[in-house]
Amino acid sequence: MKPTDLRGILQYVPRFRDKVFVLSLDGAIVSEENFATILTDVAVLRSLNVRVVLVHGAGAQIKALAAQQGVIASNIDGSGVTDATTLQLALTAANRLTHEVLEGLAAHDLRAACTNAITAHPMGIIQGVDHLFTGKVERVDTELLQTLLTQNIIPVVPPLGFDGDGRTFRVNSDSVAVAVSEALKATKLIFITTHDGIVLEGQLIRQILSADLDLLLAQKDSFPAEIYSKARHASIACKLGVPRAHIINGRIDEALLAELFSNE
Repeated sequence: MKPTDLRGILQYVPRFRDKVFVLSLDGAIVSEENFATILTDVAVLRSLNVRVVLVHGAGAQIKALAAQQGVIASNIDGSGVTDATTLQLALTAANRLTHEVLEGLAAHDLRAACTNAITAHPMGIIQGVDHLFTGKVERVDTELLQTLLTQNIIPVVPPLGFDGDGRTFRVNSDSVAVAVSEALKATKLIFITTHDGIVLEGQLIRQILSADLDLLLAQKDSFPAEIYSKARHASIACKLGVPRAHIINGRIDEALLAELFSNE
């Protein structure tokens, strides 16, 4: 590292201190070899007094569990119909994944806690289709999350929501990340995926305004399904007041720090 690189990094430190960053992890990323490096990057952010919240998905794990058990999942990402079988897959997958995240954070001497901070209600009947156990975020327990952050504890939020009657719903993790970011007035929402970001006609879009992004989103078939969801929710987050949303490839070494501490 050159001294000039270090000076470039240092300009961001006062700007990020005590700010909230919401990291939204695809389930597939947690299974990647580079996941340990991502958690090291999280440890770096915490050492700089950046307040971090982790939201994770479980789509890859639900798909794998369904294949292992010889059953068919009615929906993978929590945006379609979740039947009783798929809800059980989601519960098993989310709990295992949360444990892996907590285990990884503990290995970096970081305190963390799984939360039930998402209150959800049934998505209900949409265009004549009952979405059964698929939920929609109704409220985020901001007080709980802020209390944990104040105590230097990293909240880990699974893709599950709970209602007042103790029922559990499968909730799309991208929508959870947006809701948490809005509730905590996060400075950044960072989607960590297995893709490079928004690529159109072979070109990676490195920066775009949400209004211009909305025009691109009209070309839905031009995006992989996972990236379309990330791009759409990134735009929603910006409209709700999150200054910046990022989509990065978590398979790339130090991708998180490179995204945050450079102008590239």
